[in-house]
Amino acid sequence: MDGINTIPERIVGHRVYRNGKDLLGVADVELPKIQYITETLKGAGILGELETPTTGQTKALKTKINFRTTTPDMISLLDCSGHDLEFRAAIQKYDVASGERSFNADRIIIRGFPSEGELGKLESGASGNSSVELECVYLKYVINDITVLEIDKLNYKYVVNGVDSLSVVRQALGLL
Repeated sequence: MDGINTIPERIVGHRVYRNGKDLLGVADVELPKIQYITETLKGAGILGELETPTTGQTKALKTKINFRTTTPDMISLLDCSGHDLEFRAAIQKYDVASGERSFNADRIIIRGFPSEGELGKLESGASGNSSVELECVYLKYVINDITVLEIDKLNYKYVVNGVDSLSVVRQALGLL
């Protein structure tokens, strides 16, 4: 548990795994931007307009993996079958009260399909800047073995800090 004055400082290191195997190639990851599907409300009792989210429904969840060079493992992500990826990171924190540093173990698990691939460029003495973008149908964010976010688009699951906002919807649809 963090102290009152714990400051998250930086990502010390991270790894990319596919199906439990270390994904070869030096890469950085752009995690999904979570944007809700919204509807504009206006009328009696509302001053102007108000955009409200549809509970649990998000726009496309895109994850982009940027590689220094094109590798066979990078190319394999262009296969249109689904891919199970896990990103692990060590996050350094500083406790102002004790003066000590500690680390969070973050895990981000996604299941997705390729939506875009970029083979990059060829330039002597430079990185190739290739990338693969995946459309995520499943996203789970875990910090120190505690799930803080889980979005499962195909199974109507939307959980934030242990609260499943769509359990009533699944029940209404006969999915429970």
